[in-house]
Amino acid sequence: MTYIIIALCLFSGCVDEKTPVQSPAQNITEPLKTDVVIPVNSPSDLVSSNVMTKKNGVPAGGLIYEGLLTKNRNGVYEPGLAESWDVSDDAKTWTFHLVHNATWHDGVPVTSADVKFTNDFLKSNNLTMGFVLSDVSSVTCPDDYTVVFNLKNAYSVWPDRLAQSPGIGVYPKHIFEKIQDPKTYKDTQFIGTGPFKFDKSESGYFRVSKNDKYRGEDPKISGVILKLITNQDSQILALKNGEIDIVSDITPAVADSLRNEPNIGVITIPATTGYELGFTMIQYPTNLSSFRHAMSHTIDRDTICTVLGNARPTNTTFLMPEVAGAYVNPNDTGMYDYNLSKAREELKQAGFIQDGQGILRGPDGNPVELFLPIGGKASTGVSEKIVTALRNDWATLGIQIKTTKYDDESQYRKAIDKGNLFIDGMPSILHDDPDDLVDFAVTPLQEKNYYNFNNSEFNALTVKVRNTVNKEERKGIGYQMQDILADNVPTVPICSTDSYDAFRTDRFTGWEKLVNYTSIQDRKVLTSLQPVSRS
Repeated sequence: MTYIIIALCLFSGCVDEKTPVQSPAQNITEPLKTDVVIPVNSPSDLVSSNVMTKKNGVPAGGLIYEGLLTKNRNGVYEPGLAESWDVSDDAKTWTFHLVHNATWHDGVPVTSADVKFTNDFLKSNNLTMGFVLSDVSSVTCPDDYTVVFNLKNAYSVWPDRLAQSPGIGVYPKHIFEKIQDPKTYKDTQFIGTGPFKFDKSESGYFRVSKNDKYRGEDPKISGVILKLITNQDSQILALKNGEIDIVSDITPAVADSLRNEPNIGVITIPATTGYELGFTMIQYPTNLSSFRHAMSHTIDRDTICTVLGNARPTNTTFLMPEVAGAYVNPNDTGMYDYNLSKAREELKQAGFIQDGQGILRGPDGNPVELFLPIGGKASTGVSEKIVTALRNDWATLGIQIKTTKYDDESQYRKAIDKGNLFIDGMPSILHDDPDDLVDFAVTPLQEKNYYNFNNSEFNALTVKVRNTVNKEERKGIGYQMQDILADNVPTVPICSTDSYDAFRTDRFTGWEKLVNYTSIQDRKVLTSLQPVSRS
């Protein structure tokens, strides 16, 4: 992506765009005028002292460490340490061509050996992020700037694994190869390749400073400070007071309240999360296709979107139109329309009848009671609002719904198998490609899915779509997969939600880049910021 380069002016006068912004010794709690201050919600959101075991991928949005490539919210891959890549016809061999001018922060050149080392080191030491590379059988290096990933199975969108959810960083071989116990090792240097380098940290703070030798877009800010502020109300107050520069993921109500505040702007980032109602297909009565079909017409998306306040209906079989575009099968759009009369008639045809007291009884004569655990990827607040809307309509059909909250992820996942339904929320980047439909498959690498859905034709198409690189062919396979989902109804998409970020307008310009990326810590965002000129 090409950025518009604008010369910036500081209090001392105009500075050429390539002039390094000086970062003198300072107290980290007193940022420089050109430091960007970003709040984080918990100590774990500060950059970990053990980057190799951190669960959320490339630390600090690629500010310090970079991967081979990234993927923006528009579905476009952008170069990182790799400037280009090729794939074999069978989608099992991926070749990445590295940039020739990347160096580690200590001046050592980056080579293909670092990429191979990262793969081997993560897996041989059984580190958390090694699972992302589980499909890799070997990595070879024909020369210093060429890396070949040989996969165990065909994978037509392998770059997705490297780029996002969670993505893999590349780490310096000359440093990490000396570590005896990587699981307990505490890094104090943070030697990466990114546009910012580690400066200092203390309780509740972590600062990176501009890397003057960065090969790419030259940052116009002096550094980035991550500041621990656990309460969002406190973050909002700090924003108003000018102590921080941005607050992310605020509610629509808070966004509206800030729009008229002096020196504060609000940006809407569309379709950041998708929500669905999933069926557990091993429990009665959600194991019955006829019951699931009937229930697919009981979701009042318009009311749910109104209650959530930042949502829009998603009436497809899984993929989100805002991010998947032409990959969405138009023939399956609108099949799960909200129609309680249709739901009642389909339930009746399936042998579910309301008695004189209005209670829905199944073919076995017993009342229909559904269990829905709350937890996992969908926030408790969102899930409860969706359940409230569902509960009201289901009560008119004579269906009772019971819920239990689970804070522990493992306990929540166990409860899904014992329940009938679950509400899941996933980032939009997991709804944008036919490969994401693999979530419904049973394969040698995925023996079970959340829905306990197992369809042999669908499973075969899963293999086919991962073997197919051509986009048009993949789209056709994806259409077939969506047809099967529409017939079987393992899940019903509900809506996509927007997110809102509020930022200071009197400090930096360029926050609008956020609409293209998934994090306020993304290097493409922060290297685009320009200090506001003061005269």
